[in-house]
Amino acid sequence: MKNLITILFLLPFFTGIAQSPKPIAFEDPAFNQQFAKRSIPKVTGQLIHVSKEELQKLTIQYAISNLTGQKMKTARINADGRFTLELENPLPYQQVFIGIGDLFTTGIYANSDLHVTFDKSKKKLPTSSFRSFAEGITYTGTDASLNSYCLEDLFFKVEQKMPLEKRLSQLSELKYPDTKKILSVYKPVFDSLKTIQQEFIHEHPSPYSWILEHEHQLGFYAQICLSSKDYVMEDSLFNKIRDYKTYILSGNSRFFYQYLCDYIRHYPGPQIMVGWKEVAHFPDLTQVEQAAIDSLRATQNYARSHPRTLEWYKEVKPRILKVLSERELQRNIRLADSLLTPVKADIIKLLFNQDKDIEEQKIALQQIVPSMSTPWCRAIAKKEYAQTIARVDQVNQALAASDRSSATSDALGKVLEKTSFGATLYKVSGVRATDFLAKLKSSFAGKAIILDRWATWCGPCLEEMPHSKKLQQEAQDLPVVFIYACTASSSDEGKWKRKIFELELPGIHFFIDEALDAELAAYFSFTGYPGYAFIDQKGTYKPGAIEWISLIKDRSALEEILR
Repeated sequence: MKNLITILFLLPFFTGIAQSPKPIAFEDPAFNQQFAKRSIPKVTGQLIHVSKEELQKLTIQYAISNLTGQKMKTARINADGRFTLELENPLPYQQVFIGIGDLFTTGIYANSDLHVTFDKSKKKLPTSSFRSFAEGITYTGTDASLNSYCLEDLFFKVEQKMPLEKRLSQLSELKYPDTKKILSVYKPVFDSLKTIQQEFIHEHPSPYSWILEHEHQLGFYAQICLSSKDYVMEDSLFNKIRDYKTYILSGNSRFFYQYLCDYIRHYPGPQIMVGWKEVAHFPDLTQVEQAAIDSLRATQNYARSHPRTLEWYKEVKPRILKVLSERELQRNIRLADSLLTPVKADIIKLLFNQDKDIEEQKIALQQIVPSMSTPWCRAIAKKEYAQTIARVDQVNQALAASDRSSATSDALGKVLEKTSFGATLYKVSGVRATDFLAKLKSSFAGKAIILDRWATWCGPCLEEMPHSKKLQQEAQDLPVVFIYACTASSSDEGKWKRKIFELELPGIHFFIDEALDAELAAYFSFTGYPGYAFIDQKGTYKPGAIEWISLIKDRSALEEILR
């Protein structure tokens, strides 16, 4: 999995297409008809020269680029090594990144049908080597020539391209005084990349070559949008970006839309202000909320200096934030419609609905879908919401299964070690996510669960651990348990134990195999490491309750989540 994440970062220009002339652009009205008639691309594969024992331990993790963000999924491998990847929408030329344990990491484009064969006997280089990306991999099917061409482009003068791409990553971290400066620093790097690209096209004539230039331009515009979110672009530049059309669903096109969405969100305008008066008329206020409103109303002339003002505001803060979120969404919808072409505005609206809370998603869709004039965008928005509902139901069904079992704490597995600093260590292998979650709930009945999915090689994961430790120490008498699930991917039991002992991190620790790790990622919509999930004291999964452990500032903030 570590290698898959690395490849995702290194491949902004891995591009290709399987047909000429150009397909219909997403922004063209005719795309509605194409979307309705197209079949979802089919991707199958097989691992060969891999032992039966090894096949049983392997799980395929793959990342799909889509218009609402990158989605992580898993695929089971049959006894004969065959597998099928499930794509979700009938969109053309979808980029998919595939990780198979520590054996293979690669990327493909799927437009019609593709079969990928992974031959372990031809695998010589370690997966940490960039050139292992194509080693032992062959393609058959309609999209085979497309992917072969992609690999040729990927490795062409890669030693010259990678420093330039690294430079782009560095530039994206900097702040600039205006868009003029942004263009002046990015353009020379992109021009150098384009020179290499033109050499490749000249030496490798192909009906697919136009897509390389198209993706290059998408990458350029994506970077401009990313660095311009604190400014208003000049009209001439913004109009070029507004009118630029996309033909495939790759990493570049996904970033292009995401960064354009961020630009719209940050577009200058009057600040939206929401206070207690905006929620005072709500008919479903609780008694505590109503009492807080009454107190704020009674002391409004000197509320800022009243010693209990913050306490009263705290009671109605969730209501205020909800109204603020709704009004910001309304503003963003209006901006998208006024600044962008109709279809591009609807594509951007798909990215406005990023809240993990199911009820918040539903409320957002009630505003977003009626504002859309593009049928295929409406279809994707509704489908994404339905899939999110289904995933949450799946998790809650697994948790509910514990009510029908007689599981005890022994069901968690064999205890490897109990430490002096309050950590209990387990190793889990061959367990399905449904059983794992059910056992967690039954083992810690009456307690909320904070699940922390991490990896020994994940820097952000480790950076969060000291705060997590502090929270545990402050919350020893609260009805909550901290569960740490560390993936075995690109790690081992020794590294896992060493990290726990270095940090002296209390809590319940599991070293989980890649199959369970992948299933948990799919269940909770984790897109990387770390990933956090919150299950309340009643055993109900609450999507979006925790984004980062460090955002739970202290015991009081944790108590709010536990309410």
